[in-house]
Amino acid sequence: MYIHLRNDKMNSKGFKGMKRDKSLIKQHMEEYKNIEGEFFVLDHEKKIAYMELEFDKPSDIFDTNAITKMPILSDDFLEWIESAFSEAPRKYWIDLRISFLDFEGYDEEQMKTIFLKNMVLEFKKNHEKARVKNHLAYSLLGIGICLFITMMLITNLWKDGGLVKDIFAYIADITTTVTIWEAMTILVVENKERRTYMKNLLSRFSSLRFAVKKPKN
Repeated sequence: MYIHLRNDKMNSKGFKGMKRDKSLIKQHMEEYKNIEGEFFVLDHEKKIAYMELEFDKPSDIFDTNAITKMPILSDDFLEWIESAFSEAPRKYWIDLRISFLDFEGYDEEQMKTIFLKNMVLEFKKNHEKARVKNHLAYSLLGIGICLFITMMLITNLWKDGGLVKDIFAYIADITTTVTIWEAMTILVVENKERRTYMKNLLSRFSSLRFAVKKPKN
């Protein structure tokens, strides 16, 4: 016996609910695509994101423990720079304005020079990190390939190994997989992220300004 139950009222409510859900999803997707505009001033025609930072004095962004001819930017400040690259919309330039209550004897041109020289220094540091990481990755890849060949040879030539052979093959298989996976993660994922960061350091800023911060009343 076939029984067909129909409830037009329930179906009508269901379709209305689906339409409402689709409308909400569309609204959330629009908010997702334009979420940066809720935090930063964006010029969509020129593709520029305007960002501003305020500090009491330049030494707040310097590594005060480092005794150098030119001030080195602190790790905290460099972390903010790195995060700014991801917070700005993709393919947008960054117009950065940094304000201080007290310039501590520096002028705007000196601060620009310090900032830009530090960007080059950060670029070089990451270039060296990439070189060391690549050497490590190629070494791991070589080890992984050797382990794989060894595993294949022993598996095919070791005829009467029994349980010992199976255990060895299992351990060798896991070690080979982990080693090659780690090598490829460095060569593909980490290198891509590092190259993007290095490129941003030298080319993402469309404008850099240093100004006097107005004291709050």
